[in-house]
Order: sequence, then C-alpha cells, then structure tokens
Amino acid sequence: MAPIAIHEIEQNINNVADLKAKAQAKVIELQAPSHKPAVADDFMYDFKYNHALPTTDVLGIDIPEDCDAQKEAGLIVDRLSQAMSSGDANAFTDLFLDYGVWRDKLAYTWDYRTFNFTSAIGKAATDLFPQTKASNFQFLAPAPKASRPYPDFAQLQFVVSFETELVHASAVINAVLTKQGWKIYTLYTVAEQLKGFPERQPADGHMNESTSWEKQRAAKVDAADPEVLVIGGGQNGLAIAARCNALDMDALIIERSAGIGDIWKKRYEYLSLHFPHWPDDLPYFSYPKHWPTYTPAQKQGLYMEWYASALELNVWCSSTIVKADQDDAGNWTVVVNKEGQETRTLHPKQVIMATSLCGVPSMPAIPGMSDYKAGIIRHSSAHDSSKNFVGKKVCVVGTSSSGFDTAFDCSRRGIDVTLLQRSPTYIMSLTNAVPRAIGNYAPDADGNRPNLEEQDRVSFGTPTGPGEELGRRNAKVLSELDQTLLEGLNARGLRTWLGQRGTGVVTLGQTRNGGFYFDAGACEHVIDGRIKVESGYIERFTADKAILNDGRERQFDLIVFATGYSNTIDSVRATLGDSVADRCGPIWGIDEEGEIKTVYRETDVPNFWLMAGFLPMTRYHSKLLALRLKALKEGVSLAPYKA
Repeated sequence: MAPIAIHEIEQNINNVADLKAKAQAKVIELQAPSHKPAVADDFMYDFKYNHALPTTDVLGIDIPEDCDAQKEAGLIVDRLSQAMSSGDANAFTDLFLDYGVWRDKLAYTWDYRTFNFTSAIGKAATDLFPQTKASNFQFLAPAPKASRPYPDFAQLQFVVSFETELVHASAVINAVLTKQGWKIYTLYTVAEQLKGFPERQPADGHMNESTSWEKQRAAKVDAADPEVLVIGGGQNGLAIAARCNALDMDALIIERSAGIGDIWKKRYEYLSLHFPHWPDDLPYFSYPKHWPTYTPAQKQGLYMEWYASALELNVWCSSTIVKADQDDAGNWTVVVNKEGQETRTLHPKQVIMATSLCGVPSMPAIPGMSDYKAGIIRHSSAHDSSKNFVGKKVCVVGTSSSGFDTAFDCSRRGIDVTLLQRSPTYIMSLTNAVPRAIGNYAPDADGNRPNLEEQDRVSFGTPTGPGEELGRRNAKVLSELDQTLLEGLNARGLRTWLGQRGTGVVTLGQTRNGGFYFDAGACEHVIDGRIKVESGYIERFTADKAILNDGRERQFDLIVFATGYSNTIDSVRATLGDSVADRCGPIWGIDEEGEIKTVYRETDVPNFWLMAGFLPMTRYHSKLLALRLKALKEGVSLAPYKA
C-alpha cells in the first residue's frame, strides 16, 4: 500500500510567537463553503503516469487456486537475476507489463526515483546497468504468496535480497499472470546497507575513567562539534541523529524547547495518537510489550525523552540558530544560541532540517478580529484544554483532526460546542480502517508484533500509481463499511467526501497532510448532537459577535482556529534565512514520477537535507538518508541519476 498519514505530523514550534515574528505568520483566505472538493485532484500532485490495475478481466487469465507461489516466484527470480547480473537492459524490461513500474531508492539511482511503464524502465536500465551489477539473489521473509486483495485483482508477491558493488539491497516484486506468462507489475529496489561500512558495535560500557558516566555524557554533549547538525528534536530529528551516530557520523540536535518530547507533552492535553502504535517505533528502541494501543501524547513525549537518553544522543535544548552561512563550496558556518547562555560557532558538514512539515500557524485575516471582546480567539497550536470553558460556548473552526479533537474535548465536558466546516472532510472509522491500513503490523494473540523491517519493505514499496488505484478502491470499500456512520454525520450537516483523487487519506497524506479524521469518538457526539455542526466561515467580527457568512450572528466565549499550518519552507526561512529558503526546492507533494518532493533527497542547497513525516516514515526514511550521508562522507556514493 502507499504511505498513509497515520498521525498528524509533529509540530516542533513551541514558541509560536517567536517564530511568527521571524517568519511573518501566514494568513489564509477563508472562502465561502461549497460542495466542491476540499482540494483539487492535482493539488501538490504532479504525477503523470497513472494506469488502471491489471485486473483478471483485462488480463484474460486468473492465478490458479493451486498456484505454487514459491516455485513460480523462483522462476521469476531466476530470470530477474540473470538480467540484472548480466546488465541486460532489454531482458530486464521484457519482464515487466507494458505499464509496469520500477521504483528505486539508492540501490541503483542514489536518489528516490520511479520509472513508469516499459519505455522509462528500459531507458533507466540501459543507463544504470553498466555502472551497477546485481548478484546473490536470495529470498527474504515473508514467503512468496499469491494474494487477492480484490475479487478481480490477484498478484504474486515476494521479497528478495541482492547486492551490488556498493550496497546490500532488497527488492519487493509484485507479479501478475498474463496469457504470455508472469509479468512484473511493480519492482521496488532499495539499499539496505553500505558494503564495508556497517553500523558500529556497542561500546564496552565498563567504567574505567575517573568520572561517572553521567558526567562523561554531560561533558561530551557540551563539547559537541558535529559532523551532522540536526535542527529539531522531534521524532525526525531524533531518528536521523540516531542513524547517523550508528554509522559513526557525530550528530548534534538543536532543539528550541526546554526538553526532548515537549512537542508531544505540550500539545493539547486530551491528545492520543490517532492510530495504534504498532508501526511507530523509532530506530533501535521498540515500544515495550503492553504499551497502550493508542499512545497518549504525553506518554509519547516521555518515550522520546527516554529515546534520546538511551541512545546517548547529543542534544542542546533551549537553543536556537542565530545565523547560518554557506561559502561557495557549500561549507557551513552555523552560530547557535546555546541554552540562552552563550553562542557557539559550529562547522558541520551536513545540516538537516527536522522541524516537521509545519511552517507557521495559519490564521485567517478577518475584519474586526482585534475588536472582538466577547471571548478569546486562538489558534489550535496555542490551545491546550477546554476545561476552563465549562458552561460557556465554544466554536472550533476547521474539521480536520485537530478540529475534531478539540470539539470532542469540549463535548465530553458538556460544553456547548460548534464545529464550523468550510470544506468536506474525509472520515473513516478506526474499526474498519485499522485492519486495512496497518493490519500487517498488528500483534499476535500473545501481543508479539511482527518484524518491522519485513513489514516496512512491503508497506513502503508500492509506487504512487498502483498505490493510487489501490487507495481509491480501499476508500470505496471503507465508505461502504462506514455507510451508517457517514450517513449519520451527513444528516447532522457534516459534509464528507472520498478524499483527493478519491483515494481516501492516501493522496491527502502525500500532499495537504490534512482534511481527514480517523474517528476517535467525536463522530458519535456529532451524530447525537453533542457537537453541533455549521457550514460556513466567519466573515467579520464586531465587539460582541462573530458574523458568519449569510449574516448569521453568533457569540462565543472561545474560538479555536484549527486551520493548520503553512509549508515547511517558512520554518526554513525563519531558521536559516532567505538564501537557503530561496534555493530550496518545493517541499512535500508528489513529483511527476510519483516521488515525494525534496524531503529525504537533494534540496538544491548543497549539504542541506530535510527530514519529515509521520512515525513509520520517520523510522524508514531516516535509515536511507543516513546511508546516503555516509556514502557521501566515505566517497563511495555515485552521482544521483537525473535522466
């Protein structure tokens, strides 16, 4: 399946006022509600090569019930191995459906690339095979299997390891049966480890020095002179620092908040993560058995605090970037305000921005807002609890996850709360969504979770085109399973839809990263009337009234704008300055081939990288980015394939 935005992307903006002052907080234009989609199909989505699924009716043949999956996979691997080992681009291309897809991460392209259809596959193989030969193909778990996710769609899926001159790698293959025999529908090749540069062995740990471990750690943190400077101590900053350290690249995290984990601890107090924690572990540090299925935000913050300590990550909290410059050769000079006490000048080789996908809070510019005296107006980033508004009236503007969470907190306290909806929201129940989205990560009857590396290979390997088609089908199935829920919401005036491109949360997570809600309980309160819903927007304020479109007058004691955030580029600009931001490529969204733009890849600024994403993405992509940096350090990385 294509990556799904399981959780709200972390917000690493604890001092909102300060960041606003630096970045000039973005304002959004609130438009009249309509029944048009919340975003256009092509919003932040440039992908050009979609194709319908190779269904059995189109192929004219079905996989037999008695298919020997291991045998058939073995025959395909024999042909694949022969083509890739010999560098035979034509034989390799002939293995694919005409509209097959080859996706690669680092193994061949030293980039994130997808080659859609045989013309592009053939061109890429012709260019890449002379410099990269594959060998030593072996099956990996899970075992080959013929699966039928839908009645008219069946495929043979298997995973293999292989190696090139530079890396140990893996490949996930999905093949379909045609009248001409088996054809590869999707191939995903990805680097797993650099040859000659394994992760470091554990330290001995015996205390042979004259000072305690604690004092040694404090001295090392204070004296940090990093090779890799990581800006932001949220989940992405922690993970990439841990991965770099494991590959013997010294990393230092600069975190503006007072403590690691504060980005979760200081969120609204009623927040729990929206999906089960099963796929959420950060690298090298699994959640313990019996961990709550839906992690409370404050507990997630503690996990991150433990993580930094357990993995001995160097972190300067309460610290900010004062100035960052690059010379013509791309060398960095970064001045840091360390803990508000002193400035330090650092010269890292690489700088990684890990302050999430959020830029600055997006607040509407509404006439008369500053004149409103009847209540409090705030952005959801500044809202921690509704407990002081019992017996009063609250309006929550926005119906994505934060909006529903905030309204639900109010309704559970018996507060008169209204959700103000401007555009449709994609909604699905956890009961039906969880098994279909992350069921492969679920624990067994004894509470033991499957191997995350095995599950990640399959989950992150689906190219955008096939992922879009599968997402569209999944959204339709979920809408049918959730029909009673959706009809109940619609009856109360809440407008729902099937998401951007009709794919539910799949495309929304890759582009807008909003506009959806996994029902954590608020929907029942909407249906039974404890959360009121109005369609529209606030047109203007008077001293004692909020005037909605169509002239509706309302008075609220608290108005929370759950209206999201601007793009990460604003955080880049506020932290590293215009020179870096102006050269940085577009952040997030899908490019023409089907890959995420800029994040985890070259940014168009030398030695500058971006880490962002929800927790499973954090774990997965941090490994690849660290491998890329290590290969650059050791001088073994090939140039990224740009054709």
